Amino acid sequence: MATSSRSVANDVSNVLDFLQESDLALYVNAVDERPDRVTFHRHDPTAEFLINHSHPDINQYRRWVEVGAYSAVLPDASLLQLTYDIAGGEISGHRLAYIPCPFDVDTELLRSEPILDVVDLHRTDEPLLRSPIRFDFDPAAAKPGHPAAHMTINGMDCRVACVAPVHPLRFADFVFRHFYPTMWSAQAGFFEAAPYRHFGRSVLADDDRQSLHLMWDVHAKSSA
Repeated sequence: MATSSRSVANDVSNVLDFLQESDLALYVNAVDERPDRVTFHRHDPTAEFLINHSHPDINQYRRWVEVGAYSAVLPDASLLQLTYDIAGGEISGHRLAYIPCPFDVDTELLRSEPILDVVDLHRTDEPLLRSPIRFDFDPAAAKPGHPAAHMTINGMDCRVACVAPVHPLRFADFVFRHFYPTMWSAQAGFFEAAPYRHFGRSVLADDDRQSLHLMWDVHAKSSA
């Protein structure tokens, strides 16, 4: 069945709406749906998305907060960013990022004050050594050492091959299962559908299979 920007936008919206309604996100940005891309509405669409092309740092995190470059803000001020490209009835690319807040912020204050003000209150604190994690799908750039689907963590040259593109529910399941297990357990009924949500077939190349990689059943179907 062909994949459309509308169906992808619905999948992303369903996940974001649930996160907000279940208090797993402080707030979410509206989904920006175009014929070839599904992403998030930025508060300042004219601002450059990246300060530079190095691994994201505290300044880059602050810029994303400042211009509203995120899909959701989590209860600890961490960010989720979900962007999908669609072409020819298929997912042609995606960028799914979890950006941990680099500070141990006052989570109660986050519920009453703008996130940027709260973050700036902590700018003189010792930063937390937590790396952003990004799931990318870029088949046009695939080559040895650069898998079509991969997870990047800790540095720009770290690309751990993934079996396939990642569905937004599976991405949310990964984030909450591994970084917010108590929240994940409380909403296990919602996340239990994640293993049955897929975007495309396996894209692992022979070279990818020779090293450690992330694998899941891309053919699994719900028994419901």
